[in-house]
Amino acid sequence: MSGSIMDEMHNGKAQKAVAMDCEMVGGGSDGSIDLCARVCLVDEAENIILHTYVQPQIPVTNYRYEVTGLTEDHLRDAIPLNEVQDKIKKILYNGESVGRMPPDGVKARLLVGHDIQHDLNCLRMKYPGFLLRDTAKYRPLMKTNLVSHSLKHLTKTYLGYNIQSGIHDPYEDCISVMRLYKRMRGQDHRQVFRLGDEKANSGFDSFRSMELEKKAPDELYEISTSDYKCWCLDLTKIATLAADYPFSF
Repeated sequence: MSGSIMDEMHNGKAQKAVAMDCEMVGGGSDGSIDLCARVCLVDEAENIILHTYVQPQIPVTNYRYEVTGLTEDHLRDAIPLNEVQDKIKKILYNGESVGRMPPDGVKARLLVGHDIQHDLNCLRMKYPGFLLRDTAKYRPLMKTNLVSHSLKHLTKTYLGYNIQSGIHDPYEDCISVMRLYKRMRGQDHRQVFRLGDEKANSGFDSFRSMELEKKAPDELYEISTSDYKCWCLDLTKIATLAADYPFSF
């Protein structure tokens, strides 16, 4: 079932997650271009799957040492970006060839991170949106619907300890995002979603615009639906419920 949360079910088990974090150095004349120079991936048990320095594809003009702790020596023998991309793909797709991966992504892993799309962009990689779990974009963890909290704030608030007090450690950040994800995933909110409820899933497509204009605000609110997807659904063992929750690539 292409594009559904069923993609997270395989042989009756919830799909495993991997957390990823990158450290960026600066490129360009003013050092403002973010370049991935170090990347770490951990599994749900907080074991390191990959932790390596990455050779940026353009010259580094600012190592941002105060934050990254990186110098020219660290990147002298770093792995080329294309090789790092291949390693990450093998991890995320469980060793399967991306070209052979079925469109529903059944064997692929969930990818957890904080502003994870930025990390992917700096790695020059793409990954299906329905397989991303972003602690910067998950609504219960956000400051407002448009503003994210920092990972440092979330870790202190929800996990009770401090990170990033000096040089940033991508392994430490990976552990934090994985713990945040598992904490949110462990909360049971399924009762609020009314899966399969015809009215909840109808949206505005079944109404002509003129009919919508005649409706009162309360009526419009009643037929509207949120695009929020609760992470607790990642642990559901009932595939028939998952089939009613569409995602798009």
